[in-house]
Amino acid sequence: MADAAGAVLAVAVRAVGVLRRSPRPLHPRGVVHRGVLLLDDAGAPGARELGAPAVVPALVRVSRSAGLPAPLPDVGGLAVRWWRDGREQDLLLSSTGLGRLGRFALVPRLRPSRGPFSTIMPFVDEDGRGVVLAAVPVPGAPRDGVDLLLLSARPGGAWRRCGRLTCPPAADDGDDDALRFDPVRHAPMTVPGWAARVRRRSYRVARERGTAAPPPQRAASPAP
Repeated sequence: MADAAGAVLAVAVRAVGVLRRSPRPLHPRGVVHRGVLLLDDAGAPGARELGAPAVVPALVRVSRSAGLPAPLPDVGGLAVRWWRDGREQDLLLSSTGLGRLGRFALVPRLRPSRGPFSTIMPFVDEDGRGVVLAAVPVPGAPRDGVDLLLLSARPGGAWRRCGRLTCPPAADDGDDDALRFDPVRHAPMTVPGWAARVRRRSYRVARERGTAAPPPQRAASPAP
C-alpha cells in the first residue's frame, strides 16, 4: 500500500509540475529566513536524535503548499535545515491541528503561518518508539519573522516543548530557487520504511524538475 500511495503521489506531483511549468510543483513560492534553532530539552521525545541540547544556525523556508494567493486559504509549509556534525538535517512540517487526530490532518488557513504545524508522519527514535514533531507560533511573534516553539510527542501522546526556532524578517523578502529540502535522505531521525516509500518518489520527481546545490552554511545571530 505504501508503494502504491507513493506512486500515485509521484504522478500527481509530476502532473502539477507540468501544468505549473515551475521547478517547484508544490510550495512554488516562499520566503527564506536565516536564524537560530535552540534545542533545550534533551528529555523530550526525539530530542536527543535532533541533537539536543544545542544552539545552531538554521535556514527556514515558509511557503504556501498550492501557491494560492492571499487571502485564499492554503496549507502552509515550514521547511527547516540545520547542520549536525557537518551533515544537513531537514525537517518539513505542514499546517495541521494539534489534537490526537488533528496532528495528522492538513489544515488550510487564511494565514497558514499563524497556526500550528506538524510533521504529520511520525519518526522513530533510538528506542524504536514513534515521535511526531510540531511547531506553534509564540504569542506576539513578529509578523514577517519566525518565532516558533518546537514540540514533540508520541503519536497519540501529550506535547512537550523541546526547543525554539527564531528568525528575524527576511532582509529581501525573497526566495532561493537553489534551496531544496529532502526529509527522507536528510531526516534528523529514522523515517519508518512505509513513510519513506510514500514520500521518496515524489521528492525525486520534484528534484528532477530543477535542483541545484544548497547554499553554504552561514552564521546566524545567537538565540535570544
